[in-house]
Amino acid sequence: GEVSVDRIEWQNKLAEMGYSLGAEYQGRGIVTACMCVLIDYAFDELKLNRVELRCAAENLKSRAVAERLGFTQEGELRESWLIHGRFVGQVVYGMLASEWSAGKSRV
Repeated sequence: GEVSVDRIEWQNKLAEMGYSLGAEYQGRGIVTACMCVLIDYAFDELKLNRVELRCAAENLKSRAVAERLGFTQEGELRESWLIHGRFVGQVVYGMLASEWSAGKSRV
């Protein structure tokens, strides 16, 4: 599996991040723990103000990670990803530095 910073907009102080993990390793908190480290780095070291995640709308496990981390669902982009030959929607999540600082003890 992996966690990644897919894009940084320095002018806007935001990053888009992503994650994936093989099915046999899911449900162990691995992605959540790794994302906590990456988000801490983005806010504390890179001094970013915002982190965004995008999940396939039908991928409930991926969406649960975003929600467990405290991200806010901000919208859905209909049929915006082509996955395995069919279009699926993306759910967009956002987190601000101030929200992460206030709530990260809950993760």
